[in-house]
Order: sequence, then structure tokens, then C-alpha cells
Amino acid sequence: MKICLFISLSLTFCLFSCTGKKDDRIITYQLGKSDYIEKIHVTGTVQAVVNTPVMPPRSSYGQMTIVRLAQDGAFVKTGDTLCVLTVPQLESMYREVLTSVENLGAELKKTEADNQLNIALLEARLATSEAQLKISSLDSLQMKFATETTRKLLDLEMKKAVIEKQKTERKLAATRIIGETDIRQKRARIMQENMRAQTYADQINSLTLIAQRDGIVMRTESPRITVISSGGGSGSYGGPVREGTTLMFFNTPVLQFPDMSRMQISADVVEADFKKIEKGQKVNLTVAAAQQLVTTGRVNRKNLAASQAMRNYNPKVKFFEIIIDVDSCHNRMKPGLSANCEIIIKQEKDTLYVPSLAIFDKDSSRVVYVREKNKFRPVNITAGTSGSSYTIITEGLKGNEIIALSEPPNSLIVQEPEKKDSTNINNQ
Repeated sequence: MKICLFISLSLTFCLFSCTGKKDDRIITYQLGKSDYIEKIHVTGTVQAVVNTPVMPPRSSYGQMTIVRLAQDGAFVKTGDTLCVLTVPQLESMYREVLTSVENLGAELKKTEADNQLNIALLEARLATSEAQLKISSLDSLQMKFATETTRKLLDLEMKKAVIEKQKTERKLAATRIIGETDIRQKRARIMQENMRAQTYADQINSLTLIAQRDGIVMRTESPRITVISSGGGSGSYGGPVREGTTLMFFNTPVLQFPDMSRMQISADVVEADFKKIEKGQKVNLTVAAAQQLVTTGRVNRKNLAASQAMRNYNPKVKFFEIIIDVDSCHNRMKPGLSANCEIIIKQEKDTLYVPSLAIFDKDSSRVVYVREKNKFRPVNITAGTSGSSYTIITEGLKGNEIIALSEPPNSLIVQEPEKKDSTNINNQ
């Protein structure tokens, strides 16, 4: 809209300033050959052709949320922290396994102490049994002087002492085996839990992304999706990645390193202008935020899919994206900066063109009204390329005529226009 207003104002100024002699009723225009340039002005965004993404780690423990992220356009060095992510479920599981390790350690200590106590008690009983057996052995020396009944009692006491000792030895051996087995099982379980804890710790550590190179980092956007709940409500997710963003997809980069040596411009163009743009057309670029940096580029490609962002901005007008390659980059040209793009649609040297509103259709012919003294003669013309405001004339005019910008009344018309193949009038 601003471009059209500028062209209209410029045209109005030319109408009144370019003609040396004005009619009171008809506005005229002095023709002359010059370079014809048709341009389209759009605003685009600088971006790198190649971006190295910084990807989040894969996690099977739930969605990740960004708690810290490097600033957009920040320069980082190798080893700097780029992003810190959190997975609440993973951190909860890590705390649980640490508690489990601590409890298992306490149980192991209790088991070891109980086992040592049981062994000590059994060893004491074994020592008592051995002492009792020795006592019984000493008493057996008196058996030859004792009565038959006493000898039988002493013999039974000896056998009882032997049996008690053997029983205590077997129980002590079994207690040691059972205790050692129980201790080994608890130690194995503690080892397993420690391995789980280390796995969780490694995954938590991987949620802190460290720069592997020096360079400028740029923030990204995650795909926008709409989720409809079972209750009929809906929610929209995605958009710019920043602190607090929950990553819905693991293939969405949180940051990217742009290759500053190759830059391009992404611009959204209205449908009418989009049809005129072709690959390879020259573009004059101005980046105001980079100290009025001026450079050139070429149209690389046209995306036929309508721009969703501009559709949301103005749903009644269709916009399409074009990509412009920058011919030569400068270190002041940073991704994310706005660039004014002047796309050269048509350019011809030393040609004759007239305002399009000065051409009229008459009897299947196209004419312009050439001024002759105080009147106007209709002259058949052949039109070439037509822009938004001007049309190139290939036949019918010499280039030094004064023409009318509005159709004169019949009283000011010299005669009816002759046919195109008649060159007499054209040469007058």
C-alpha cells in the first residue's frame, strides 16, 4: 500500500512538473526515452543458508522443559552452557533410586551386624560344648572306679556333649553360609541400584547442553500443533523456543549455529507481485540495522505454499514466501535482521514508456492522444511490457510527443485514429 501511494504521489508530481505547457482542462505528459525499471519492494528477514542444529537428547521418561537457554544472537565459546532442560519424571525416579540405595545400605549394615552377632553366639556355644566335652572326658577317667549305673550316665553325658558340639558346628557353618549369601544379595542389589542411579545421573547431566564450537547461536521455533481434548476443548502448542517451553518433539532443535558465510533473505510477497517474480531476478538489498549495509542478491526460489504467518495476519490476502540469495555477505549481516528488498522485475535501457492511464481502447485498437497545438490527435500504438504504473511503447510514438493523461472531449480531438498499419499519422 505504501509503495502504491508513493508511486501515485510521484506520478502526480511528474504530471505537473514535467510538462512545459499545461492545458486548463487536460493534464499532459512530456514523453522522453529513458531506462525503464519495474521494481517490487518487500521486507524480508536475514537467515543463514546452512544452520547446524543443537538437538535435545532423547528421553523415554516424559517431556522435556527448557529452564535456561542462551540468548538469541549471543556469541558463545566452546564449553559454554547453551541450554538446560528438565524432565520431572526422570528427576523423581533419580531421587527414588537414591533413597533406595540409602535404605539398602542401611539394611546391609544391619544384616552384617546380625550375622556377626549370630556367628559370635554360635561360636560361644561351640566353645561351651567343647569345654563340656573336655570335662566329660576327664570324668571318664573315673568310670573304672564307678558303679555300672554311674558309668552309663557318664557315657551318656559324653555322647550328649559330642552331639551338642556337632550340632553347634553345623549350625555355625549354616549361619555363615546364609549370612554371606544374604549379604551378597544385598550388595548385588545395591550395585544394581547404583547402576540405575548412575544411568539417571548421566541422563540428567545430558540435559545440560554444552557448546562444542565457537559461534553465534540463534533460537528456533517448534512446529505448531493443536490438541483436542476428550472434553471437546483444544490447545495450541509450539512456536518460539524459549525458557519454559515444553518440547513436544525430540527432533526440534533448541538452538542453531548459522553459517555466517552464506546468507539468504526470506520475504513474504502478496499474490499479485508473487506472480511477477521469477528465479534469477536481481535484488538490491539494504539492511538498516547493520549500519545501512547495502548489497545485492538473486531470487533463488518461490514457495508455492501460502505463508501461514501472513495468513494469520491478514486472512483476506494471500502471501507467498520467496528466498533471495545474498551475493556477498558482511560480518554485520546477522540472522534475524530485517532487510529491505528491491526486486528488479523488468529493466530495459533507453526505451520509451508512458503512464498506463494514458492508453485508451478504441475500436479494438489502443491509442494515446498526442497534443497538436491546442488539440489532441489519437495515435495508434503497440504496447510492450506493462508494469504497475507504466507501459513500454514499441510502435506508434517517437518519444518527444506530449500526450494526454485523460481522454479529451470530442471538441478537442483532431480526428479519429487511423489504423495501426498506417504510418503517416505516426510520423507526423
